[in-house]
Amino acid sequence: MFIRPRKPVPEPHVRHTLGELGYEFDLSSGRLHNTSTGQPYEYNTFGSDKKKNAELYQSLLAPASRDVYRVLIESDLGMEPIAVPDSRQPHCNIYVTPGGLSKKRLVVIITGHGVSGGVWAWNVLVKEGLRAGSVVEYVRGCVQRGYGVLVLNPNENIVAPDGLPETFNTYFGRSIPIHASETPDEHVGYVWSRIIRGSQAESVAFIAYNTAGITVVNLLKYDFARFTGKSVGIAFIDSVHSTFKLGRGALKWLGLAARQWDNSAEPVDTPIENDRAGCMTVSAGNLSDCRELAPMVCMESVIDYVASCFDRGPIEGILEAGDGEESEKLGDSESEISDMDAPLGALDAIDNIQLVQPGGHVVEDGYVGWD
Repeated sequence: MFIRPRKPVPEPHVRHTLGELGYEFDLSSGRLHNTSTGQPYEYNTFGSDKKKNAELYQSLLAPASRDVYRVLIESDLGMEPIAVPDSRQPHCNIYVTPGGLSKKRLVVIITGHGVSGGVWAWNVLVKEGLRAGSVVEYVRGCVQRGYGVLVLNPNENIVAPDGLPETFNTYFGRSIPIHASETPDEHVGYVWSRIIRGSQAESVAFIAYNTAGITVVNLLKYDFARFTGKSVGIAFIDSVHSTFKLGRGALKWLGLAARQWDNSAEPVDTPIENDRAGCMTVSAGNLSDCRELAPMVCMESVIDYVASCFDRGPIEGILEAGDGEESEKLGDSESEISDMDAPLGALDAIDNIQLVQPGGHVVEDGYVGWD
């Protein structure tokens, strides 16, 4: 007699809040603290019990990251969520300061690999707090200078069964991909083409941390004329981008309008060697062993650089220097750009995005990316 093996039933995804775990962020200090004792979070909360310490720490990572959204909205920053691609279908949110897209000068902040929007690093957020682990102080510093600020969310690429967006690092069950935001490249390309490019901002500056540098360089590469016409600079923080396959125009623009802060213990802004970045590279001034503290320690220098980019304005005559992408000549006069050079999946999505219109009708939108 054949007995069909019983299929394992997956455990339901439980999404705790910080409050349910007995913690909250103190908005005055930015530190995560215990709501019962008032004491700041310490990793060794349970003394020498390594298992309990690790379990508490792991349980706080995702809730603390999600709580950054609440802080961006409910604090003095008063940021507003914008659904990408649309609130009527699976989506993630990006966040903009009040009237930010109407400001003449707009700063776009993009965090790195795997984390929720607005978070530099989970470990730093939980252990050190909002100032070091999130973009909150960057947003505040830019607002104080009169800039609009837009915080992107490149890693929340899926929606869980309860309808809330997740990253691939925080959720492993059944999920629905978010159209126009299935990858970081697609997310950044969509927000650039649909929101930033058509905004009232006359000048745009990017602050890109870690892998976010790759997505911004792809904008420069694949939408060269429109990107350089509106963008005045890129501040890379410990970025892993490269200049591979960039055209002469893009290379020249990077050299004139971008700066990289590498993770280094040299005094902040000390010039250092970096043959990969394609632009002036300086030290972030990070004296600690924690690489993820780099955004905090070089924050003032980064914002000062962004201000200098706005004061300078767009690079004049850059289109005469060449193109954004290196092209290979075919025969005597023909040239072709391979689809393989584009971000993975970006070109495939251009003709396949479907948006849900009022009334539940699905229509072919046929537009995402850089065109």
